[in-house]
Amino acid sequence: MGKIITPFDKAAIEEAGQALNDKQRTFVHNLFVPGTTNQEAAVLAGYAEASAHVTASRLLRFPNIMEYIDACVKHGSKLQAIKAQIVVGDLLDSTKSDYVKLQAAQDILDRAGHKPVEKKAHAVVGQLNVSIDLGD
Repeated sequence: MGKIITPFDKAAIEEAGQALNDKQRTFVHNLFVPGTTNQEAAVLAGYAEASAHVTASRLLRFPNIMEYIDACVKHGSKLQAIKAQIVVGDLLDSTKSDYVKLQAAQDILDRAGHKPVEKKAHAVVGQLNVSIDLGD
């Protein structure tokens, strides 16, 4: 999990983790360590190494653990979204390619809710009969 946490995120994560014991919370935290398997996360949390793969599988079926994982992932996704926005802004400011600048600008506008009007072509199929009476 990231180092920056809002009071709202902290409350949501703590609430989701209230139903878990310390080993279960540690197991979930270990899942976020890059390169750690579910089995390794269980061993690092203090579960028996001989049955860690079964324990990890069992833990991941608990609704309370999945709720806690979801709360942690949502927080992490917010942090990554901020970083992504900074990267897009940097592309807009510093790239030499006009195409990349255009794409970055469009992405920023789209995310701000300023999407262009969708253009649609409508084809009308049918017959037109014209009758001109020149007599009189």
